[in-house]
Amino acid sequence: MSATIARALLGVGLLGACSACSTGAWPAWMPRSQSSTEARRVEVPARAAESTPERDARSERAEALYRLGLLQADPTSGLRDYRAARDTFTRLLSEYPRSRWDAEARAWQATLTDLLVREDEARRYSQRVQRLEEDSKRTKTNLEWLKQTDLDRGPGR
Repeated sequence: MSATIARALLGVGLLGACSACSTGAWPAWMPRSQSSTEARRVEVPARAAESTPERDARSERAEALYRLGLLQADPTSGLRDYRAARDTFTRLLSEYPRSRWDAEARAWQATLTDLLVREDEARRYSQRVQRLEEDSKRTKTNLEWLKQTDLDRGPGR
């Protein structure tokens, strides 16, 4: 069989396969997936059975706490207060332990705790540097006084 004939047969086979796909014919061995509308129709009754006014209110309160924590943690917001944000996320975790924001609230809580620890360390180091600078100034002043006293006594005394 020549290469030209082989290419022609391959082209006809591919053309036939492509045209079968466009006719909507679906092979019996290939499982059909549900369309997104069918999937939504199946899920809606299941969600409706689980949803209650009390659950919705709890979910809204949990979301409100989560969003408040985000506002308090946002450095660009006027409400920035990292301690309050950590307390808000802690409250969210204690009052709504299985909310959909549980994992994110835990991550924020850990991050803010780490941030607050580092801020406290930085504040302590800053205070220590300030004390050391004051000690250095005092030592320089004392050294200058001693030099002046030594000069005032003169040589050989």
